[in-house]
Amino acid sequence: MADIFISYKKEDAGRVIRIVEALRDEGFSVWWDHGITPGTQWDQTIQTELNAAKVVIAIWSEQSVGAPWVKEEAGVGKSRGILLPIRIDTVEPPLGFSLIQMGDLVGWNGDRKDQHWVLVLGAIRAIISGKRPEGLEAAPRRTRSLMWMLPVLALLAVVAAAAYHFALRPPETVAGPTPATTILGAPATTSAPNALTEQEQAAWTAARQERTRQAYQTYLVSFPNGTYVQQARDALLLCRSEVTETWREQRIGQVLRGVNSSPMPTEAAACDAARQSARANGERACRGIATNDGYRNGQTTVTDSSCECRETPGGIFCTTDPSYSCTFEQRVMAPTEICG
Repeated sequence: MADIFISYKKEDAGRVIRIVEALRDEGFSVWWDHGITPGTQWDQTIQTELNAAKVVIAIWSEQSVGAPWVKEEAGVGKSRGILLPIRIDTVEPPLGFSLIQMGDLVGWNGDRKDQHWVLVLGAIRAIISGKRPEGLEAAPRRTRSLMWMLPVLALLAVVAAAAYHFALRPPETVAGPTPATTILGAPATTSAPNALTEQEQAAWTAARQERTRQAYQTYLVSFPNGTYVQQARDALLLCRSEVTETWREQRIGQVLRGVNSSPMPTEAAACDAARQSARANGERACRGIATNDGYRNGQTTVTDSSCECRETPGGIFCTTDPSYSCTFEQRVMAPTEICG
């Protein structure tokens, strides 16, 4: 079981994977649901890992603060006293989590020397050792007074007055380009993507060919300001499970018995004949499996063991019981996650 369980919203996977890889580089084992195959054991796997974790990290973002599943997993960590919230967007934690200190990785680019990251690592180690985390950001408290509404009411009054003023003015025709959209008076800006390189193009082509969650997330981590960032995020939103035919390696093992079929003049010769008999039996059994419909590529491994021999008037007979394994591929219908 992993040291750390991470709860997050799928849309944030491209940013969360930076945290996962950084924690693994620090020596922690980390579990997140990336890579597990959806199926009948999905919920059971999550529950098992969640109950066994030493630290539960809830990633608060614009997407996750309203996600019931993330809040439920965070609630388990809270009830066990091992919850460490980390926000990656400037958001308030959901109701019920506002009194818990949280790590602040808003805009974190993966810098391992960043003071915010250092505080997160210290908090994780403190929780694992049973201590209280220190130095984290105090979660914003929701005030219960109506005083918080005064600035909002004032803003509404200004907006209403402005609307009334412009309603009295005759319409004007304005030439020129449409001004940029603004948020609270600040011009909207978009960061220009980096120039496309051969490495980025190769990574994107590989992601498009594989169409897996991991491939798209690998691209986002490697090229956070790349040309195809938006397409990669869109593909992650469209991940789905499809049942496809695949070949899965299987292995069976047992102990075989080998006996020399005719008496030998020496114990060494009788033992060697017994071992050859065991190998032949194992190869025959493995071929029998691999020739059935839905099976292929049977490979036999036999590990020799000692012999027990007895002498008869006609010569020496030996028996041996080596360990035997047969590795083969079996055709199965398995759910596969396809994105994009």
